Amino acid sequence: MTALLLALCLAVLLGVLLACQWHAARAWRMRHLDGKRIDVQYSCAPLAQGGAVLLLHDVSARRRAEHQLEFIAHHDGLTGLPNRLHFQICFEHGIAYARRHQSLLAVLFVDIDRFKSINDSLGHDVGDQVLTQFARRVQQCVRKVDTVARQGGDAFIILLAQDAERVAGKILSAIAAPFVIGKYCLSVAASVGVALYPDDDGDVNALIEKADLAMYAAKRHAPGTCLRYAARMQTQSYSRTIVGTALRHALERNEFVLYYQPCMDLKKRSITGVKALLRWKHPELGLMMPLDFLHVLEEIALILPVGAWVLATAVEQARSWMAPRDIVRNFAAALEAAGVPGHCIELDIAAAILIDRNQNCELILRQFRQLGIAIAISDCGTGDASLNYLQRFPTDAVKIAKCFVDDLGKPGGDGAMVRAIVAMAHTLKLRTIAGGVENSEQLELLAEMGCDEVFGYLIGRAMAPDGIETLLKPATLV
Repeated sequence: MTALLLALCLAVLLGVLLACQWHAARAWRMRHLDGKRIDVQYSCAPLAQGGAVLLLHDVSARRRAEHQLEFIAHHDGLTGLPNRLHFQICFEHGIAYARRHQSLLAVLFVDIDRFKSINDSLGHDVGDQVLTQFARRVQQCVRKVDTVARQGGDAFIILLAQDAERVAGKILSAIAAPFVIGKYCLSVAASVGVALYPDDDGDVNALIEKADLAMYAAKRHAPGTCLRYAARMQTQSYSRTIVGTALRHALERNEFVLYYQPCMDLKKRSITGVKALLRWKHPELGLMMPLDFLHVLEEIALILPVGAWVLATAVEQARSWMAPRDIVRNFAAALEAAGVPGHCIELDIAAAILIDRNQNCELILRQFRQLGIAIAISDCGTGDASLNYLQRFPTDAVKIAKCFVDDLGKPGGDGAMVRAIVAMAHTLKLRTIAGGVENSEQLELLAEMGCDEVFGYLIGRAMAPDGIETLLKPATLV
């Protein structure tokens, strides 16, 4: 019966083709005898003696390949998300809907904070898995009618026809849970920028750019937050470009200076050393703090040359302070020219850097120790780094993050984290240093907890070298 029905259908088709004199090949979707649908290409040619020849060819494989190529052209190969090209197509549909209904359309620009450190320390395979998990979590925070696309690298763009800030909050909450990648358990955060149609612009590229500006503003304001685009951000972006241009010449024009902030031993209540802090004497804007220009130095790849200048200047300043004291040491080769013994230098290493567990990092720290240089780990207890790393790496001191010190003396601030860090450090025979001490209550609480050294506005603000010399007259640095 099925074969008879198929023959009847083909006869009808053949009759239609002959009536239309249709000779060219055309495609048709048919159902196979086994029930599976296939793509068929057919052509028909009439015969001189009557009748016709109908040729059918299964082109399902070719159609699947064509569909796959079309998918690849419009989607990201790693995450499977739409790419920017597909996003623009979705935006055109979305903007047409928004115009008809006089509604808002939101573009969100989402960027993973400090993603480069994951790639650099754990490898690109781990980084790719983070991106894949990140994309999946973001998709779960939006509706099916919304579009999540990968902009490139660790950046994603989202098209919404709903409350953008609420969705941004859901995304930030969703990615707060640890990312488990093999043996690693990683903390990942992101910053989000929002731009709206038609309030901020009507062009998709302009809206993406403005959402991007808002995202960078969020990073500078407080990483892991969301900000809506504002016109002032355009000015700030322009200002950042101007600052970047000026910074390129600041080093050669000797516009950088170092200020020094004293550190005090809590038990002896005497100054034990100073903390070198970078400042920029801008010819027009005056003295600028690192917060205003350090991120630009990183963006324009000047952080290493300026860092080398800071080291050389601080060592030379230490030499000038120590020369009158007739100190004779077996100087290390790197410090010999300056005449500064290695044990008078303490290097501050950010705790987050210790996420890099490769042997090269450990070897470099041990080489510093061989020169007599002390190693202090700052911001302990925060971010991705674990206090367990203190057992592996050569360390002399730990610096308690300022956010924990700020809580001391406040309602609900029991200082549990500070006590834990001090206890662990002392168990490992490490000194503890607390920064940001601004009042006597914090000072006494830290002393009670057993903290070894402190610095902050209460002890003294950062000052020029001559101010430090005056402060240190009754004391010594060694």
